[in-house]
Amino acid sequence: MHGRAREQARLLALLEDIDARGSALVIRGAAGIGKSTLVDHARSAAIDRGFRVLTCAGAQRDSNAGMAGLQQLLHVVVDRADQLPERQQAALRSLFGLGPSISPDQLVLSVAVLGLLENLAQQQPLLLIVEDLQWMDQPTANMIGFVGRRLRETAIIMLITCRADGPDPAADLGLPELPLGRLTDDEGAGLLAELSPSMRREMRDRVLAEAEGNPLALVELSRGLLDRGLHDASRLPLRLPLGARLENAFADQVARLSVPAQDYLLLAAGHTGITPAELDRAARRLGVDAPEDCLREAEDAGLVRSTGGVPGFRHPLIQSAIYGAATFPRRIAAHRALAEVYAAEPERAAWHRSAATVGRDELVARDLETAAGLAGGRGDLGGAMRYLERAADLSPAPDEMARRLARAAEAARRSGLSTAVIRLVTAATAVTSDPVVLADLALTESRLGLTTDAAGPDTDQLITLARRAVAADREVAANLYTFVALRCALYTPGAAVGDLVLDEMQRLLPDEDPRLLMAEATLAPVRYVDRISGAVRAATRDSASLTPLWAGGLATAAESLHDWVLAGHCWAVAVAGYRRSGEVSDLVNTQLRQSRNMLVRGDLSDAALIGGEAHRLGTDLGLPALVAHGALMTAHVAAWRGDDAVVAASLAAVAELVAVPRAELIMLTTWARGIWALGAGRYDEAYDELSAVVGHPDFGPLVVADLAEAAYRRGTLDQAAEVVAAVGERVRPLGSPLLRMLIDRGQGVLAADDEQAERHFRRARDEPGAADYPLQVARTRLAYGGWLRRRRRTAAARDELAAAQAVFDQAGAHPWAARAKAELRAAGVAVQGPAEPRDVVLTAQELQIARFAAEGRTNKEIADLLFLSHRTVGAHLYRIFPKLGITSRAALRDAIADLT
Repeated sequence: MHGRAREQARLLALLEDIDARGSALVIRGAAGIGKSTLVDHARSAAIDRGFRVLTCAGAQRDSNAGMAGLQQLLHVVVDRADQLPERQQAALRSLFGLGPSISPDQLVLSVAVLGLLENLAQQQPLLLIVEDLQWMDQPTANMIGFVGRRLRETAIIMLITCRADGPDPAADLGLPELPLGRLTDDEGAGLLAELSPSMRREMRDRVLAEAEGNPLALVELSRGLLDRGLHDASRLPLRLPLGARLENAFADQVARLSVPAQDYLLLAAGHTGITPAELDRAARRLGVDAPEDCLREAEDAGLVRSTGGVPGFRHPLIQSAIYGAATFPRRIAAHRALAEVYAAEPERAAWHRSAATVGRDELVARDLETAAGLAGGRGDLGGAMRYLERAADLSPAPDEMARRLARAAEAARRSGLSTAVIRLVTAATAVTSDPVVLADLALTESRLGLTTDAAGPDTDQLITLARRAVAADREVAANLYTFVALRCALYTPGAAVGDLVLDEMQRLLPDEDPRLLMAEATLAPVRYVDRISGAVRAATRDSASLTPLWAGGLATAAESLHDWVLAGHCWAVAVAGYRRSGEVSDLVNTQLRQSRNMLVRGDLSDAALIGGEAHRLGTDLGLPALVAHGALMTAHVAAWRGDDAVVAASLAAVAELVAVPRAELIMLTTWARGIWALGAGRYDEAYDELSAVVGHPDFGPLVVADLAEAAYRRGTLDQAAEVVAAVGERVRPLGSPLLRMLIDRGQGVLAADDEQAERHFRRARDEPGAADYPLQVARTRLAYGGWLRRRRRTAAARDELAAAQAVFDQAGAHPWAARAKAELRAAGVAVQGPAEPRDVVLTAQELQIARFAAEGRTNKEIADLLFLSHRTVGAHLYRIFPKLGITSRAALRDAIADLT
């Protein structure tokens, strides 16, 4: 530990502060710089302080597919999973093969891991050691980051070591770091003097220069030189890169072992997590008659430490040196022996058979594809990806190779491995012309683009691929066309290409196919209004029979007709279904649409609540496009409420998250800016922003009344009146009460004739069904009340303005409430100033937890519904009760009644 006093002190401080908070720390440095030694020192100190220690390590040539790191970390404690909420328990048991196979969402699995660790930490503090993150499988690395960011309120310390050179997986974890640099010359000389007091000065100086301040290099280079009797510096070999020098030093030590001992270590290096019995059987198959003697020989050489009868390599470079130094035939023989040992375990056996295969072999590729199905079925999508990618490597036929790469890409997408998706899609596209495989690849890449910043194929390319796939597989073609219809709505709304897509789908699909209904609703709602309306209402009569996917499709169709109430019902069904099933990515997408629906209907509190949860889950999933969408919902609610700081911060976050936003996000951003400016009285800015939205086929009708108000305030009535009239004529066939109200209000604001103005205002206020949109009714009454006051009809004005103010105050729409109060004062009514802020303020997540608890749900049930650990739910309730001034769950219902 020469020269590491400061770093030791920092780690000890983390351990000593465990009663106050947990934490995670990435220790970064070059190979051999002392990361493992530092962590070992912390491990000993933690054990002395009563910690339980769990460890896992990445392996450079790890022969395990999938979540090997996670299984290594938790295999000794997974029996405690029965204390978790039901869905989280099932996810962990499936992954470890201890229960029925399911394919849980990665977030469900991550929360289950966190919950299990939190439970353990309730019994005694935990030290988690994750070594060599750069070699860890990506799904485990993602979970390490997820857990590490949530340790503050736990009795858990996590130490992660990572190489400073090469790929940098730690950069994505968002955790604090401790860099380890080289030793100074004095520190290095002190270490050498302790290791080899009799070393000659010229030899010492040469070793110091060769080692470059690397502690492991100082130890191993000096040991290797002295072992070979090189006492003269002039006889040293030519300088090599430090990593190669270290690996050569270890290889020299391995070469001095007996051949059986080398074979024994090769088997141990070939499979992480091998048990003593498995290692013994594999060794005997390889011709090693006395495995216990081989273990003892390797221990005496200082290469390994025995842990429960299995050799643990003293440094990862030793494992790498053993595997790299073995001849190709010996490596093949080792993997064949391991495949025989694991013959009853299809996944492991297939992997080792593939490692022992030279050239291409369709039978082994099929075994790997079967293994992928097993891995995916129990939730190990990262493992499924690796099996399929290796199966593709062994596939003799290019089309089979491409098909397996396509399946691997979809597994990677579902596992959240965005970079791997692009790599696999690129590789598959290069080796096939199969139209079905190419269509599947395009669909995977395009779906990735909905949740990340990936570009994917353009609309013309997707249409071409769908056309080519029709003859070979109509279902694949139909699915791709359906996505193209959605893409047209998101990226190029109103474009002629939408009509082309719809024509081709109508030729391909029968009238009753739900995909066709969604496409018609998305691309041409006015043209098919009667058919869409009838189909949606018929399908929603029995909500219990609706799948989440179909409920979401019906909601989309209803919104295309601007029936936001019916759509809201469908979104609620879809959200509940996805919440029950644990399909978190689909849940987040659906919640964002539900949040927007609530915003349009004027339910600001629930729009903020649902949008906030979607933002949190999208962040946890690492899906920037969804996070950006959630930030836009926050911005819209804040614009209505006049919270300038939140609007500005949310819009800035959107710009950082998505480099090239699609049309939908652009329109939502512009709309938010327009509402913000209108509420703040910046009418020129509001008019410019809303003018950019009013032409959008979906969003335009929703801003038409706001545009009219901005135009009136800035004195440009004629142009706005033409726009309002044109939009009204376009959407008239839809028969939407909301749109009729907004068009009438806009025309009332802009009318030059008093009789026409009053007729429009009254019609807007009294529109049948308008009560479903309370904020818009209040906006109408505010506009009408102001108009009445300016015509000295004071009594009537007061009634309208007072009603509007009450709605605005209840919704927290402060700019509009302030405007209503100003109009009331001008009408001679004494109005109180702004309401005092409530003493009780719950965060969106606290409010959601409080609501579920008030319904009588347990902490574990709430945790399963919100994808949180149950101890996190308990911690929130612990904070909620004092805020509400209550002491029991029984009092929750009444306490939160006036907060929502």
